[in-house]
Amino acid sequence: MTFVAATFEQIADDLLTALTGGTTREEHRFVGAGESYAVASPDAIPESVRVTGEVGERLVRFARDIDYSLDPNTGAIRWRDSNTARHPDADSYFYVNYYRSETPRPLTDRNPGSVTFLVASAFARELAVVQRQMRGVYESAFVDLATGTSLDQVAALLGLTRRDARFAVGEVLFFRSTPASGDITVPAGTLVSTERGDVFETAERRTLRRGQLSLTAAIRATTEGPSGRVDAGAIIIVNRPIFGIDGVTNGETTFFASEKESDEAFRRRIRGALERAGKASLDAIRLELLESVPGLNDTNVQVAERDVPGVVDVKLGVGADITEDFVRRVDEAIVRARPAGVRVTHNLRRSRASGTGGDRPDGAPMAVLEGVRPLVALPADTLALNSDGIVALRVSVLLRLIDPNLTAAQKESVTGEVRQRVIAYFDALPMGAPVIHAKLLGTVVAHEAVGDAVIRLGAPGGAQPTIEDNVDTAGRRTLVPSSSIGISLMAEPVHVDVLVQVAAHGPRPGPTHDDAVRHVLEALPLPGGATLQRADVISAVTLALAHTDPPLALSDASAIVINAAYDDTGRVLLNPERVALAENHVVAWETITLQLNEEG
Repeated sequence: MTFVAATFEQIADDLLTALTGGTTREEHRFVGAGESYAVASPDAIPESVRVTGEVGERLVRFARDIDYSLDPNTGAIRWRDSNTARHPDADSYFYVNYYRSETPRPLTDRNPGSVTFLVASAFARELAVVQRQMRGVYESAFVDLATGTSLDQVAALLGLTRRDARFAVGEVLFFRSTPASGDITVPAGTLVSTERGDVFETAERRTLRRGQLSLTAAIRATTEGPSGRVDAGAIIIVNRPIFGIDGVTNGETTFFASEKESDEAFRRRIRGALERAGKASLDAIRLELLESVPGLNDTNVQVAERDVPGVVDVKLGVGADITEDFVRRVDEAIVRARPAGVRVTHNLRRSRASGTGGDRPDGAPMAVLEGVRPLVALPADTLALNSDGIVALRVSVLLRLIDPNLTAAQKESVTGEVRQRVIAYFDALPMGAPVIHAKLLGTVVAHEAVGDAVIRLGAPGGAQPTIEDNVDTAGRRTLVPSSSIGISLMAEPVHVDVLVQVAAHGPRPGPTHDDAVRHVLEALPLPGGATLQRADVISAVTLALAHTDPPLALSDASAIVINAAYDDTGRVLLNPERVALAENHVVAWETITLQLNEEG
């Protein structure tokens, strides 16, 4: 549906015809030039028939015997078939004014200067002004028709603003090594960038003429701020290669100017945003990758949908020299362009750490990238235990506190706050979004009392959680109740050294005696929060030596020396009667030495 404003002449003619007893704006729908369109009144005066209609979204008056003719027998309108004949737009309406031979007319004078003519002209002028204003209102709602402030308002619906002095501008040179054999067009909106990823776009359409080697084009940064100011020669990449163009460069430093983005350049950005906003095509993903990730172009990006609905594969032919930042940019571009409910994978995500080897399923070598966590799929039986759209997880968190000497109440407060952080992360996780291990870990270690943490994920019940990677939620909502979050302190070793002196009259101790003592000491029951007693160590060592072959005996009750060092605080105890152990402390038997007590 379009709105076409009538001209002053057309409105005045309609009014004069109506005031003088004629029929006005009899409506007919144009369905083809071969059809016959009969007027409603059979007594219409042929000489009075006037036809108006839309041609190219403009209201025009058609010429009789040129554009149409009247059937002499029926008075019907027939559109002429000639190269000069104009026809109404397809499926539009055209209107017919005429006088009837038998209709009484109380007013008859429609000549210029008459009262009827003056009244109709005055009213027609006002109505024509209103219609032009209505046309302006109508056009202001469309990207292709709106201008100036109206275009700014349309763009605001998409969150776009016109680029101004905050966006750096400059000029680039597109070049080739040999004279062009034909005209080569560089479209407006062509993206060029620096090696570090600063992206610019050309502001207008330019053409490299036949025989020329280069052309210049104005550019504007796609992001505001100082990042748009780059040195001369920094722009060297054409994001989407143009056949016949060998390269691009900027001869001067980009700068900040005062002129605003033109309406046409702004419209081009709006159209691109609309195309990607729908997220309903493979091109939306491909264009987002080409525009957002430096180094990608039409020659090394392939986006294809699998036979399975809702799964799209992105293949990037970028070789093995990729960085973690490059993969991050790819992931972010896909997230922005991915339609809801559609899973998009790329070949970089399936890469493994350097040195592990391996091939992609298609036989090509896998791209190598260290530090990229895989997306782990939950077992089918785990998903089957949940209702549709829901997946429950169990979380295990091990904390290392910055200050290990906190009181029990303080430690309980820290673990409670960490638990709330974990719950908040999962509550804010959108349905279908994967669990990103690094984000969850960052949420935990951001607590001012936490020095380090280990987080493992798993299914509720059964074995302890073991997953330390990103988890694919299979398009479901993730639920983690507070009861499924286990938080404890990381095990801290307490290093214990033992020196044992045996009686001088016995045999000399050997390696088997050392092993026997270590075996018994490591078997001492020391649950979390227990205390290592000197008396228990003496009893255990005495029992171990008595069962050796040959058996040994302690010199006396003071023949055992115990030293302990706490790994978390660095505190050292020299031969204490007892070694206090916190719940997260683990005894590590470092050195166990047996010596023969040499008498005087």
